[in-house]
Amino acid sequence: MTVNKSQGQLLTHVCVDLRSNAFTHGQLYVALSQVTSLTGLMILTSVEQPAATDNIVFPEVLL
Repeated sequence: MTVNKSQGQLLTHVCVDLRSNAFTHGQLYVALSQVTSLTGLMILTSVEQPAATDNIVFPEVLL
């Protein structure tokens, strides 16, 4: 399920793939906030940067 489709739903199991950057600003927050407990959350990261991701901000949107 995509992050957009998960909005407004509470899910018992969520897997967030951070091996590539989030598509839009706030998408990571939405993905993480849909899970009902930490035991149901899985986060996939890359070996190169296991604890980091970029916050994508498009300057033209901030105008």
